[in-house]
Amino acid sequence: MKILQVSHGLPPREYAGVELYTFYLSRALSHLNHQVHVFCREEDPKKEEFSFSEEETDGIPVTRVVNNLTRVPDIRVFYDNHFFDRPFLRILKKEKPDLVHFQHLFGLSAFLVWMAKEEGCPVVFTLHDFFVLCPRIQLLKGDHCLCPGPLYGLECASCLDSVSSPQDIRTRFFLKAKNFLPFPVVKWTKRFFIPPKYLFDRGYEAFHRYRYMYEMLKLCDLILTPTQFVKDFFVKYYSSFEPKIRVLPLGIPPLNGQHPTERSDGGIRFCYFGNIVPIKGLHVLIDAFKTLPKGRARLTIYGSRTPWTENYYDRLRQEASGFSVDFGGAFKRENLPEVLSDQDVFILPSIWPETFSIVIREANSLGLPVIASRIGGIPEAVQEGVNGLLFDPGSAEDLRRCMLRFIEEPGLLERMVSRMPRPKTMAEHSLEMIGIYQEMVGKKE
Repeated sequence: MKILQVSHGLPPREYAGVELYTFYLSRALSHLNHQVHVFCREEDPKKEEFSFSEEETDGIPVTRVVNNLTRVPDIRVFYDNHFFDRPFLRILKKEKPDLVHFQHLFGLSAFLVWMAKEEGCPVVFTLHDFFVLCPRIQLLKGDHCLCPGPLYGLECASCLDSVSSPQDIRTRFFLKAKNFLPFPVVKWTKRFFIPPKYLFDRGYEAFHRYRYMYEMLKLCDLILTPTQFVKDFFVKYYSSFEPKIRVLPLGIPPLNGQHPTERSDGGIRFCYFGNIVPIKGLHVLIDAFKTLPKGRARLTIYGSRTPWTENYYDRLRQEASGFSVDFGGAFKRENLPEVLSDQDVFILPSIWPETFSIVIREANSLGLPVIASRIGGIPEAVQEGVNGLLFDPGSAEDLRRCMLRFIEEPGLLERMVSRMPRPKTMAEHSLEMIGIYQEMVGKKE
């Protein structure tokens, strides 16, 4: 089978969750003797904007198109960018894939879905996060407060600086009441209370984007979500698509390593590994750690300091100064077993609704129980008292409670390690994906 994967990045240039997943899935499919080609965006200021190149990554043919987000005449280009049309059509004509699997469209263009369908390709779309519904992707407002959802563009418009104060008394009442009204009331009455003109041109784009994404998803033959949480959230807005939305948890590549080493008298060894960005809630983790009994625990934070995160990184280091907190720096995934061999418990203090969390599965596969925020799809990965503990997102006090349990309850760590569930492997997941691809291609025939 010839499969075209579409993503907003790919190693070795990009190393975030979806990019890594796309790479490892493509490699697993290739090992099963399927022909895989990856079409992705890359960011490289040294290259001409929207130029494209072809290469091989670990034996997988890859087409990379440069988008440094420098040509943005209007907000619509962030999701409907026709600079990608020519290179994408070229790949469709050249490769003639049996199926196109869209992993993510950030920095690309939703119009690519239309192009794939026009060429007669079945389309599978995985909703790895909230990009389709949320221009900010993570359902967080500019001040990092949790957004209740787009409310058909109303909440998105409130994030735009250009939104004016409506003069119509009905509209003002509705905008104030929308957070308290039942969702079905908002759904069916918004059109009578919100005249688009009050938003001006830029604000109106929030409504246009919502509708555009709806039309794009309508074209897809199958929509996959990694958790039930994500499916339920999207069905609330796109109820007509429920029959073609299917929950399929992701698999992780194997991490061959040893279980954590025996502790010295330094107490419980807590750790975090991943991106060091505000949405991961590391400031909450440090606040909680600073209130623990001294000498009973230590904390190691693994992750790189980048030009985009240096202010937050430096703030964390300053706040942790004088406590038993180490910053371990960047790491490669293949070295994760060695990196975590002297750790006991992994902590994921996210303040955004994580849609799946590969890192929880990776930590469990290496014998580390997890303390994680009770938000988004995380509770589907953490069984309370079995492979970890859950706490209220953003609450340093509740996180402290969970950390103290590992410090003060004899045998808790050992019991969890002995009952650790085995995560689904990428090999198992790739076989599931092949079954789905064959099903979709069979329907076309």
